Amino acid sequence: MDNYDAKAIELLMDSMNQGIVYVDAAQKIQICNRKAKEITGIVIDTHASHDAGQITEGDIVIIADNKLGDDDGNLGREELALLNINDLDIRSGDMLVAVGVYKNKKIEPEFKYLREHQLNIPMCLDVNYFGFHIAASIDTEKKETLIVVNDIGYKLNYYSSVGNMVIIDGTTGDIKFFQAKGYSIRNEDAGNLLRGQRYFGKDPEDTDLDVTGRRFLDLFDQSALSERLFAVLAGQEEQISNHLYEINKRPFICNIVPWCKAEKQSIEGVFLLIQDAEHLENLLDDRNEIIKQIEAKNEDTTEIEMSYPENAFEGFVGKSHKAREVKYMAYKASKNRFNVIITGESGTGKSKLAREIHLMGNPGAPFVEVNCNAIAPTLFESELFGYVGGAFTGAKTEGKVGFFEAANRGTIFLDEIGEIPLDIQVKLLHVLQNKIIYRVGSSKPIKVDVRVIAATNKNLEEEVALGHFRQDLFYRINVFPIDIPPIRERKADLYLLINQILKKACDTYGLETKQFSGEALQKLISYNWPGNVRELENAIERAITLCESNIIYSEHLRIGKGSIPTTMKEMLAKEEERILEMTMIKYNGDKQKAMEELDMSRTVFYDKLKRYNIKY
Repeated sequence: MDNYDAKAIELLMDSMNQGIVYVDAAQKIQICNRKAKEITGIVIDTHASHDAGQITEGDIVIIADNKLGDDDGNLGREELALLNINDLDIRSGDMLVAVGVYKNKKIEPEFKYLREHQLNIPMCLDVNYFGFHIAASIDTEKKETLIVVNDIGYKLNYYSSVGNMVIIDGTTGDIKFFQAKGYSIRNEDAGNLLRGQRYFGKDPEDTDLDVTGRRFLDLFDQSALSERLFAVLAGQEEQISNHLYEINKRPFICNIVPWCKAEKQSIEGVFLLIQDAEHLENLLDDRNEIIKQIEAKNEDTTEIEMSYPENAFEGFVGKSHKAREVKYMAYKASKNRFNVIITGESGTGKSKLAREIHLMGNPGAPFVEVNCNAIAPTLFESELFGYVGGAFTGAKTEGKVGFFEAANRGTIFLDEIGEIPLDIQVKLLHVLQNKIIYRVGSSKPIKVDVRVIAATNKNLEEEVALGHFRQDLFYRINVFPIDIPPIRERKADLYLLINQILKKACDTYGLETKQFSGEALQKLISYNWPGNVRELENAIERAITLCESNIIYSEHLRIGKGSIPTTMKEMLAKEEERILEMTMIKYNGDKQKAMEELDMSRTVFYDKLKRYNIKY
């Protein structure tokens, strides 16, 4: 690629919203567009400035470090001793907020430290130190460090770790240095500066730093990314697409694309395309907003097809397209007597929807709800179909009416129908086909006119294939299927759900109506709710119990890792999460050693770390 081509392409790439770096066969950077410089910190995004210089004796140094020794230039005890911090209990990996005077043994520092996994709330040091109001804090939930000097803040967000540092000139009292994103690229890690390394000046006007001709490893650390990039450059690996790599301790979504001219077979260079993974949530929000707009247009065109009474199914909250689909299907089901099966994850509201279908279609008739999970296998027949007096040991002398007979002319709701034993499935199929039941101990047929609504969180087709559920019964109940999506797939309904549950809970317990703070509401909305509506109801009721004022704050919410598992699947996942976390703690975050002990492949290991949000 000649110089003219490179300049033309770089000019075009500067207008793109993606970082692009071109590395030639000599491993030198020939193109680095504006976006790549911004997101990697080569160009500093700040309105403040300071001159180049060096830390000197008597300067006041402030540190907010969430993991000592990790992304701070190996900041350790020797460097901390230069600030007169000599506590031998401080270990590598600890969280530290501190302020001290450089190379002055007579002046006492102020500091706090903690093991990161013991902390669930922000840690903050707030002091008046030599006439300066200084606050240094680490927020593990927001993943940010903040240093404030006389109301001027210097914030750095982090993915895994960060070493935020501000230096006050001991003579003039001016800020002579502050950290900014990309400090590793500039070799300005806190440990290096405390050991005497000079730092560069920061100038908001200097927005066009030229890195052309610099070696790739001069700006980017040696890592899995550089290894793969050089392997593609050498023709040892194919193109790499949408892979997560860390660049100087920060995550990026990377694509590595080889470049060669048509008339040549050898690779002349590679393009590295990068997106900041820390901002993917914002990108997804933008994408989801576009999708919402598209769906809104689609909804406009299908309004007639999706019509149902405005006040229908008030107990099933939601106005999203998926919620409206469920309501529409439920409305159609209420207008006939077909058998209905409602599927969906545990806690999505299957029983509530079944009752709503019944009330809309046949409100004056009985509705009998049967929890198939709660019936012992030996009692299924007598519970469903009843028995005559003396039919078996312990039977009531007057006999008993079964659930089907009690639901005559109405609806029977068989919740978790997949739990019914195979021998009872045969008899249930007979009832559905012939509308006749036999009480246990009797040969007298009893006619029943019952509409069946079933529900399950299992995949019945898979259960049929495994021989756990009869195929003929499956076809008999699967006349009108309705699938309820989990909360994570209809987050547009969360705000309405939260408000309805909150109001209902306050009314139930006779409390004055409460409301969530903005931070608490954001916490509720950003959580994925694996337990769905049931978990949401539990979390809100628990928060109401803990909150004594009318405002519910985020501290009152116990969600996420503190949630109590309720199913075997959830309990197994919880135990798996615990083992992973304890293994990571055992090896002080060494992923390779943890993988080896757990005998997991790299792909599975990292997938589970991501799934359980375990970060080290």
